[in-house]
Amino acid sequence: MELAKYAMGLNGDHKAEEQMIYHSFVQECDLAGYQLSKQDNIDSVIKIFAKSKGKSKRIILLELFGILLADGEICKEESDFMEPFIESLGVEHYEAKKIQRWVTGMNDMVSEGYLMINKE
Repeated sequence: MELAKYAMGLNGDHKAEEQMIYHSFVQECDLAGYQLSKQDNIDSVIKIFAKSKGKSKRIILLELFGILLADGEICKEESDFMEPFIESLGVEHYEAKKIQRWVTGMNDMVSEGYLMINKE
């Protein structure tokens, strides 16, 4: 939750689309009462994630890209954060790009589905 909330604020704004995904994470993780406490020390959170196993690192990236791409783009500030974050995880650049493309594709498919459903 710490990393997700931090990443959402990188562009100076918590967009509605990002907030929706964040609240979905809170519900999914059953953390409704969680109080953010590490926003000023996000490097400590990153160090903990860097110790994760490969599968967990890919899940973290998938979920983080899910929040960052909720508004359809990754801004410069978000990109500037993600590059060193990906390196700290030890994930290959091509693998991170593949995860990002997958999230973009899934977002497109969901949007397309809503268009089909809501078509008059």
